[in-house]
Amino acid sequence: MTDTLLFEHFATLATAPDGIARLRELILQFAVRGKLGTQDAGDEPAGKLSCKILEEKKRLIKKGEISKSRALPKIESEEIPFQVPKNWIWLRLEDIGYNCGQKVPDKIFTYIDVTAINKEKGLIGDDVNVLQPNEAPSRARKLVKNGTVIYSTVRPYLLNIAIVDKDFNPEPIVSTAFAVVHPFEGISNRYLFYYLRSKPFVEYVESQMTGMAYPAINDQKFHVGLIPVPPTAEQHRIVAKVDRLMALCDELEARQQQERAGCLKLGTASLASLQNAESPVAFERQWAQVFTAFTLICDCPENIEILRQTILNLAVQGRLTEGWHETGILKRWKSVTLNQVTRCRLGKMLDKAKNQGMLTPYLRNTNVRWFGFDLSDIKNIKATDNEREELSLQHGDVLICEGGEPGRCAIWKGPEKKYIFQKALHRVRVGDQLLPEWLCFCLKDAMNSGRLSEQFTGSTIKHLTGVSLKQFLFPLPPLAEQHRIVAKVDALMALCDALELRLKERATIQSKFADAVVKSIGLGVI
Repeated sequence: MTDTLLFEHFATLATAPDGIARLRELILQFAVRGKLGTQDAGDEPAGKLSCKILEEKKRLIKKGEISKSRALPKIESEEIPFQVPKNWIWLRLEDIGYNCGQKVPDKIFTYIDVTAINKEKGLIGDDVNVLQPNEAPSRARKLVKNGTVIYSTVRPYLLNIAIVDKDFNPEPIVSTAFAVVHPFEGISNRYLFYYLRSKPFVEYVESQMTGMAYPAINDQKFHVGLIPVPPTAEQHRIVAKVDRLMALCDELEARQQQERAGCLKLGTASLASLQNAESPVAFERQWAQVFTAFTLICDCPENIEILRQTILNLAVQGRLTEGWHETGILKRWKSVTLNQVTRCRLGKMLDKAKNQGMLTPYLRNTNVRWFGFDLSDIKNIKATDNEREELSLQHGDVLICEGGEPGRCAIWKGPEKKYIFQKALHRVRVGDQLLPEWLCFCLKDAMNSGRLSEQFTGSTIKHLTGVSLKQFLFPLPPLAEQHRIVAKVDALMALCDALELRLKERATIQSKFADAVVKSIGLGVI
């Protein structure tokens, strides 16, 4: 299989979810399998390169520049992950490169740690330190030189891989968190770099990692990993083509980011114009313009979220329903504190030593999402009959998070008197002047604007205490107007849901198409 199919669908694959990342991996998959272009029959076979490497190794050992290598296990057929062209050869990493030794720093040196890697470019960044020997970290031990490839063996899935691309002065020493490979003559360090980033080698490393908090692969397992070695000339052709294709990916990515930024700018400006309208006529004109450009504006998920926030903000200003600008409409609104129109209390303290009674399901703040509940993980707690009666939930109760994300709220519409709630939640029961939906709208709008956070306590962990919540000030329209606004908001939020669904469906179609292309290429799903 040639690279024709990849090139035919390059731009289309780029538009799929994570399309650029998938393209980059596809390019590497083609490259290390010898499918980026046609093989040149005139190339010296890699088998002869292997013999030359052995001779170079002997010379370096004799000169004392490298140590005698250990005996490596024979490569078994079941180890080989895929077939390569006939003039290629499979070797182990220790066959194609050597480490440059170690030492305890005894003079001023350049220290290169894992944090210094620019992993996107595969180079060592500016975050290197020139240190005195007495300042050397205990991990500063491994020697490198210009042309060496270094690979972070701690959390290797982060792909902190780089090529030492210059002669550092003072001498460079890298962390023992790196595996070091200085390629023998005839092995391109760029080809090695690309292979170490490719899926076949990543899968090998993942199979050999140990540790949970800091997963790692040790040097021994790293160096016995396999690498497909093309003829030297083919390595350089592969690197040149991969470099060009990666540059094209960079261009596509930059274009996508520019288009996305333009979409966000348009959406933000259009929706802000609604809130800044100075007259009813201006408001209606801006509202019509938003809906004219609706498809373009909502082509990215961020704008849909901004639209949701705008809808709520317009709702609590009374600007969503007909006649909001008429004389006297807003004059019938009043400002109230939550304590004036509701009954509010915190839930049950969790104390196993003191809890008595019957096991009862209870809600935590993790069960409360914005405008809904996640009941997939419900805990039980012992509660007395009195507690179950006092802390039971009724249809229409508003549960508000005291901590976690203070202010996050939802309206309980589930079974009555089955669940109770813990102390991390406020239960608010509205009076006959207030719809629970209206209260939730006001809380979310206050959260969006930052006004609600002014009532939080705590420096690091924020809380919305009962005292603060009861003092929450919000606008209260007549009950009939609340009903009209809630109905309008529900309709507009349903439209937002439909837009989000459309984006998800489009992304699913794009993803399935990309998977089909990859499968047809014969590389499996990436």
